[in-house]
Amino acid sequence: MRPPLPTASHARLALTIEDLYRVFSAETPSAIEGCPCCINTRNVDVLLATPLRELRGDQLWRYISGAYLTLGGDRDFRYLMPRIFELAALSSSEIPDTEIVLSKLARAQWGNWLEDERDAVQRFIDAWFAVASEQDLLHARDGWIGNRTESLLCGLAYARLPIAQWLNRLTEPTTAPLLDDLLQRYPQNLSAFWRDVPDGFAQLSAFLAERPT
Repeated sequence: MRPPLPTASHARLALTIEDLYRVFSAETPSAIEGCPCCINTRNVDVLLATPLRELRGDQLWRYISGAYLTLGGDRDFRYLMPRIFELAALSSSEIPDTEIVLSKLARAQWGNWLEDERDAVQRFIDAWFAVASEQDLLHARDGWIGNRTESLLCGLAYARLPIAQWLNRLTEPTTAPLLDDLLQRYPQNLSAFWRDVPDGFAQLSAFLAERPT
């Protein structure tokens, strides 16, 4: 079976990814700081020795899981972020757990970034949501719905973004199966990550409560 052809949403996502690379373009950091045990076991040197666009998901994931916790800071996160986001959106098998990826925005206090930086991130997220929704719906006719959209919604809650604007998109006819799927799985069979973002889960719950079951 041939893979699905790129859509207009994919083209828009590609443009927003290039915009991230442009807006956050910077010199390679001289080092990534952190606790000695984490620096030694997470192989972060490769992140600075490899051209940014050539970094693989398995190389970046060791950094992502510890960023702002046991290693890393603003300079290296902002440098690596375009590639991290690119792979998270286009290759979830390389960088899974969208929730963890987007949680780093809150730790980076991205609400204090320059306006053009915040705008670039939000345009990317908006395009990512459109593509994630399309991917989740690929097998809807066969009764199978993916979970990329839910993971992204939860990740946006981790990033401390109000999720109403994206939830409202699920009321459109083309995305109705995604909304039906959330209603069927709520609350027991949703992602366990929602437990850590009660405000976001409250927004989701209020939204679903208004929908007919």
